[in-house]
Amino acid sequence: MIDTPEATPLISMIIPVYNSRTYLAESLDSLLEQGLSESELEVVMVDDGSDDGSEMIVDEYAQRYPNFRAIHQAQSGGPASPCNEGIWASRGRYFFLLGSDDVMTPNALRELVDVAEREGSDVVIPKLGSLGGRRTPGSVYKKTVYDADLVEHKIFNTLSAVKLFRRELVERTGAYHPPHLRVGSDQPFVAALYLAASRFSICADREFVLIRRRTDGSNITRTFRSPVEYADLASAVLSAIVTGTEPGALRDGIVRRTFRRELPPILGAAFLDLPEDEQRRVADRVREMLAPVYHDVTAPYIEPLTRTKVDLAIAGDLESLQEVIAWQSRGETRAVHDGARFRYPIPPELAARIGEHRIHPPVVRGEVTLTGVSCRGRVVELRATVLAEDCRTPAPVTLLRLRHRGTDEAVDIPTQVERPVDAPSGSGNAVRAAVDLREFTSGVWDAYMVQRFGDDEILTRFGAKRSEQVDAESIYLFPDGGDAPPLGKLYFTRGPENLSIDLGFTHTQNDLPEASVRGVIDHSGASELAILAVTSRGSVTYHVPADGGATSRSTRAAHSTLSGGLVCVVLPSDLPHSGPARRLILQDGDATRSIPLPPSAEPGIAPAGPAGSQTWREGERTGDILRQAVDDLRVVGRRSARRVRQEATSLPQRVRGVLGPQRR
Repeated sequence: MIDTPEATPLISMIIPVYNSRTYLAESLDSLLEQGLSESELEVVMVDDGSDDGSEMIVDEYAQRYPNFRAIHQAQSGGPASPCNEGIWASRGRYFFLLGSDDVMTPNALRELVDVAEREGSDVVIPKLGSLGGRRTPGSVYKKTVYDADLVEHKIFNTLSAVKLFRRELVERTGAYHPPHLRVGSDQPFVAALYLAASRFSICADREFVLIRRRTDGSNITRTFRSPVEYADLASAVLSAIVTGTEPGALRDGIVRRTFRRELPPILGAAFLDLPEDEQRRVADRVREMLAPVYHDVTAPYIEPLTRTKVDLAIAGDLESLQEVIAWQSRGETRAVHDGARFRYPIPPELAARIGEHRIHPPVVRGEVTLTGVSCRGRVVELRATVLAEDCRTPAPVTLLRLRHRGTDEAVDIPTQVERPVDAPSGSGNAVRAAVDLREFTSGVWDAYMVQRFGDDEILTRFGAKRSEQVDAESIYLFPDGGDAPPLGKLYFTRGPENLSIDLGFTHTQNDLPEASVRGVIDHSGASELAILAVTSRGSVTYHVPADGGATSRSTRAAHSTLSGGLVCVVLPSDLPHSGPARRLILQDGDATRSIPLPPSAEPGIAPAGPAGSQTWREGERTGDILRQAVDDLRVVGRRSARRVRQEATSLPQRVRGVLGPQRR
């Protein structure tokens, strides 16, 4: 390929390679299925001194494919140098950095570059998938957004370079991977490009890149990093942010990630392993790097105990900082509530030396596990384990709160404590609550658990975390558990799967088959026939309780479809003549409806005759039932009525076909 404007590829794929022989061929092969021609895609493979055979694989692909290029260099000790070399050597209008153990899904690059060309995007952020259980960021990939905002759409939460970038960003900023960073060198590089970009697109409709967790644990991001390395990384990222922004809302919004991820390990337990002079230098670096970005707006981004340590580092109080880290390392940090507020149980002498203004109260969150749910008519009973996370003090009062989604009206229902719970994650209670929905208005009522500590409340939406005994199926609410239509539905929301109750089906659909029993006919004691009016969106099957209702099992019943929405269901001869087991179960997909059955009509309407002819040959009783069904369903017109009468006349023959020769 000649380096002229005509030969400029559309996209350059840059792959830094170091001792990844096990995975390298799979990664390179995935680039052959990207929907791009050889003139559109160049692949720049930078071998960073591999000695496991990866260097030979690189050369093999470069010889086999004209658009693959191999660059060999001495081992540099990290990914920064090969990434920089690959970017500088590439010629595409766009570039993409891919780990040598990661995989592009088919046509991913074609789709991403099409988005960039169509939308004028400087950066296209593809949804990531996982190989081997590697974690991927989720907050950025909630939905596809072609004109995304850097702060609103949390783009700064992902600072890896596994993205499509317009090459002009590098030429304009001079950004590069800092070679002194053994891990995370892509973060300040990506931060600089983000801040120079004008338009971002997020592609979240499918997984475009599969990033791998190596089975031997050799991913460089999983290796130990010292407080000094974390300080180097945080300093580099914050420097890129300060260089690329002015003081204000944008800068304040994008420092959150570094505050939450890199600051805590700088002042963690490993800090005490450093020589004291090194500790002092790290504390000084914390003060210097935070000077332009740490203030009243951004400080609350930091977890309270880390914030206390940051304040001590900024104040130069190394002795108190050492004592706080040592106390924290002993695992005595679970919060308590003293009747007035939540606080950390810091030893009084140390607390006095730190000063009240530097001791920030902990943020205690709730952990709720739904352990049981049942419905009896209009009454819903819920059981749950409710904990205050990382807190020693169980809540004196626990409430179930239902909040109307439309009006914000809230109703608190007392709970009954079944037993106290002291778990590794926190303290609380196992509780149950019964809700009578008789007085609740129609609409969606979202369910929360409230842990009340004096004037403090911990409010937790619940339902997503469930015990094995609770499945995610909706539960329909009936006024009396009988034949009346359902009042609404208890369901788990799409996505978060939190518990909500929809009264009146204002937000959800009533997927239950609507059914009304028109009558049950005794077939000479051998079996019974139930005539029903049924309305359903899908295909309904009919079941009756097995074992006389002694178990939860059911058996399927034969049925025949009639005109006018009528169905004839064959009931087994051993079905009880009364009691709770005398019911019919209608199933439409995952939706199930149970309705009680009345006693059968008395036989003998027609003259006595041979067995099996009674009632059927004359069809008088059946005709009465069907004529009543016609009236109830308001079938209008002579043709409709005539059609139903024809059904009544032909019913004996049709039912004999359902029952089979042995039941005639």
